[in-house]
Amino acid sequence: MRILFAADEHSYSTDALPQVARLGENTWADITLLGVSNQSKAMADIVNTYYKKLSEYFDPKLSPYQQSRSEGNMKTGIHKQITTRIRRGNPSREILEEAKKAECDLIVIGCSTQKDYTWKDAGDVPLKVAKDADCSVLVIKEDKKINKMLCCLDHDNISQESLEMVSQMITLFHADLDIVVLTDSEDVQGKIEKKLSWLIDYYSTRDIFPCIELVKLTNLETFVSRKVRWGLMAMWMGKKSILERVFPSSKVSRLLKANESSVLLLR
Repeated sequence: MRILFAADEHSYSTDALPQVARLGENTWADITLLGVSNQSKAMADIVNTYYKKLSEYFDPKLSPYQQSRSEGNMKTGIHKQITTRIRRGNPSREILEEAKKAECDLIVIGCSTQKDYTWKDAGDVPLKVAKDADCSVLVIKEDKKINKMLCCLDHDNISQESLEMVSQMITLFHADLDIVVLTDSEDVQGKIEKKLSWLIDYYSTRDIFPCIELVKLTNLETFVSRKVRWGLMAMWMGKKSILERVFPSSKVSRLLKANESSVLLLR
């Protein structure tokens, strides 16, 4: 697994760093720490501070990131790597280009507590990254405690990678899981029941016991707007997802802004 942590100099990036460490520890992922700023010297110092803080989360005797040598900005571990990178320019574009270059599986990005997923002085960077990335994106709201996860899945097309990512998040945050299975008017009840049974079996073998609810696609926006107490909302947005096929990007943006939770877009 490859994780890109996209950060600026503000406190919400610092707050998201422990979750990056825990994800890396759980998955033994290669991690890229990316600082985006037009002030490259100042950002280099900030990213170096992030690297030091990240390293402190790991037990040096057990860490897969145990440093053995340094080449430029590359920190090479016994098993896995932590790489530091600096980019200048449009933040969302630079983050997306770095994620593609590094072939990342997950982008982690912090944001302010405001409802519209913003970076200070840079606008809706986290939302743009979440919408346009080719890989999954985890947007972590500053100071938002995650005790429960609401996961919206297309019952007809659910990838193994998405289910595993959800499992990782439940383990990471020690959260309860509620699954919304999206349906439409043409769905066959027998097919849905078979998928629900499979989902329950999949998670129960991992000691995860979700609450599962059926929601019509046409009612999803209203449903999400009423469920503001979730700490993390996950939505599968893969190419075959019913959300990707049916919802325009403007409606996806409204869905995200309709709640105050952190967001995981699965691909």
